[in-house]
Amino acid sequence: MSQSYFIWNGTDCRSKGIIMRGPASIIRPEERVTHKEIPGRSGDMTALEGNNVFNSYIQTVTISVRGGYGVREAYKWLRGDGYVTFSGEPDRKQAARIIGAITLDRVSRNLDNWAGEVQFYCQPLKERIHTEPTETITESGSTIINGGDVASEPLWQVRFGSSSNMGTLRVVGNGVDDTIELEGFSAGGSYLIDSQVMEVTSTNRRTSYTKKSLGPFPRLAPGENTITFEGLDRIIITKRERFL
Repeated sequence: MSQSYFIWNGTDCRSKGIIMRGPASIIRPEERVTHKEIPGRSGDMTALEGNNVFNSYIQTVTISVRGGYGVREAYKWLRGDGYVTFSGEPDRKQAARIIGAITLDRVSRNLDNWAGEVQFYCQPLKERIHTEPTETITESGSTIINGGDVASEPLWQVRFGSSSNMGTLRVVGNGVDDTIELEGFSAGGSYLIDSQVMEVTSTNRRTSYTKKSLGPFPRLAPGENTITFEGLDRIIITKRERFL
């Protein structure tokens, strides 16, 4: 059986002399729901806060290190926030923060071995560990596949036609029908529509044009999505697929 490990902010724990004792659990996040009791009725009503809205969770791993110096180095490294990858899902990463106290206790009389637990407070949705390639479309009505488990919030780079300063971008998929309207832009110009932070900017992100947009920032549903547009002649898509 291969040794378990975790990667924290791009550094493998084993390179720090830290041994992960046993695999981390693979956790499916809990949906965010509200339970309401109805007077005179058995049970309760359960209401979802929204489609694909999940709670963060704590992932606890047990580690061991050698020697007092190793303990000090572990304490210095295991702090703050960033991205974590566990060996059970080596192709995924997720945003996390190390929380709580880390206490390492000596577990061997003969050897200077120390062991304890580390808690990662993990955001519920995971990303690909490698940067995904972009996709370019130049024809309205093209189909784009979102291979993730939930709707994604892509980065769209749009270029206006040489004689157009207005445009629309519509995405229709499974449970998604989003149309954003753009008005008063430079003909032939390129801009970024960032659906994650809900902002329209110049391609260098130095100038905001969000006030020149109207409507929801377009998402990509899991599976097939049809992309239609007017006033634009090219769209480059970073899909930002997300996984449970």
